[in-house]
Amino acid sequence: METTTDKFSAQDTAQADLKIKIIGVGGAGTNAVDGLKLDDLSDVRLAAINTDAQALNQSPIAEKLVIGRSVTRGLGAGGEVEIGKAAAEADRNAIARMIGDMDLIILVVGLGGGTGSATAAIVAEVAAKTDALVLAFATLPFSFEGARRKRIAEDSIGELRQLVHGLIPLPNDVLLQEGEEDTSVLNAFAVADHWIGRGVNSLCATLLKTGLINQDFSSVRSVFQSRGGKTIFGTGTATGGDYVKDALEDLFICPLLHLGDRPAQLDCILVNVICGADMGMAKINEVMTQVSKRFGSREDIVFGAVIDESRSQSLELCILGKAEMDSLVAPEPNKISKEPESITTGLGLETEISVDKKAPRPVHRSKLSKKEQAAIDQDEFNFIDADAQRGYFEKTDRNDYKDEDLDVPTFMRRGIKIKIK
Repeated sequence: METTTDKFSAQDTAQADLKIKIIGVGGAGTNAVDGLKLDDLSDVRLAAINTDAQALNQSPIAEKLVIGRSVTRGLGAGGEVEIGKAAAEADRNAIARMIGDMDLIILVVGLGGGTGSATAAIVAEVAAKTDALVLAFATLPFSFEGARRKRIAEDSIGELRQLVHGLIPLPNDVLLQEGEEDTSVLNAFAVADHWIGRGVNSLCATLLKTGLINQDFSSVRSVFQSRGGKTIFGTGTATGGDYVKDALEDLFICPLLHLGDRPAQLDCILVNVICGADMGMAKINEVMTQVSKRFGSREDIVFGAVIDESRSQSLELCILGKAEMDSLVAPEPNKISKEPESITTGLGLETEISVDKKAPRPVHRSKLSKKEQAAIDQDEFNFIDADAQRGYFEKTDRNDYKDEDLDVPTFMRRGIKIKIK
């Protein structure tokens, strides 16, 4: 008869056998992987792929692959996507051997150049023929790098998104806003690497370390079941004081969670918590409740929590969410469902949250009947359809950006209700 101890031992063994490889693709991707500080995660394997033999030789990574020597003679792709693609095509078999029989492949790439932009898609294509779960962190060029690199990056990210289970875009322009005004050029390019490190560490730690709430690999697979779609990623951290509240606030203002193409609602969401042994069950439940309310999904919310003995009054949160492309369509007006969803945290604790299945279009009080007006809480403002609230700009051409009219105030475009305290 199998005991509970036997079950846990079997799970620990399965997790210990989990094979994870992080592959840096191109110059920027290799630099990012070079700088990864994987805390007590020696089982995670690192690898790098590049067309520039000299740059690759300087990398401390043990497993390296120079692709396309017959095409570039090891001198790099020179920013030319076609050369980078030819180099990767010439060494498909070598790429396949590097991928091997991994369970999880994490690609790290900088888009906009020749090698990374072309090779990442081919590496993902090769990995797609295996049973591996493939995630990708892709940095996007700064505006000052020019329109050509931006165009290459946009084309590449569209192709790569269809080949991986989850793609996390990291726009350098957005991330730079988090730094100081006098940030050096070197540090500016390292900002994205810092975010990649936080995401990779959190995900790998939750999968490989025994946690307060264990998260097995099948749970991660359930979030990223299919290729394509949009993926969101964000982190929050705090130490000392009211560290739970501060970490949640840090997460909620994470710039990567406020990009223009963020899905209105997620299909699945993965929440990783790394904390000290002094963090009690009540605080864990508080974190999960607040994250669930803010990032509630249509289907699954998967939680994992890892205890780091070296931490005290410290909390790190990381979320990964997925929305299929059909989830990005704007909701139909006036259709809303607030059915409570029961979410089990893994602690045997359940919290019931109300999730808006479809958000209503805001309606100004003047458009309602007296009876409808009376039914509205008096301390809450609602606004009419954003398309009809262009005000001074009503007779001008729409100032569109990513399908949004920028002449309409943000709170109207987002359907935000303003409450008077």
